[in-house]
Amino acid sequence: MVDRFPLLIEEGETITTATRRFHVSEQDLAAVEAMRAFLIAEAVARSTVTYGELVATLRLPTPPKGLGRLLVLLSEDCERRGEPTLAAIVVTQSTGEVGDGYGAGARDDRAELFDYWRDT
Repeated sequence: MVDRFPLLIEEGETITTATRRFHVSEQDLAAVEAMRAFLIAEAVARSTVTYGELVATLRLPTPPKGLGRLLVLLSEDCERRGEPTLAAIVVTQSTGEVGDGYGAGARDDRAELFDYWRDT
């Protein structure tokens, strides 16, 4: 599936969370765009993907433990679209659940995401 809509985050923009600030780079945009397309396909299939699989499949320029930044940017893009976050389906290999940085509610978020993309 190819996403026909441009990202709603922009190069040079600063994304602020409760505890951090991220300056969006050109490299970030390329990675988030690839992640978005890949994860939408996984959501349609009602699948999860590990951090390592995501990095390896997309050849992302960051190690699996460094994906938090890109997942925050991806989540911001999803929020601006009024969509559930695609980050809910990126899980650790050891537990099959999201990492500690995700926060609470991942199972509910994942169910909402699968429902959202079910009919696409």
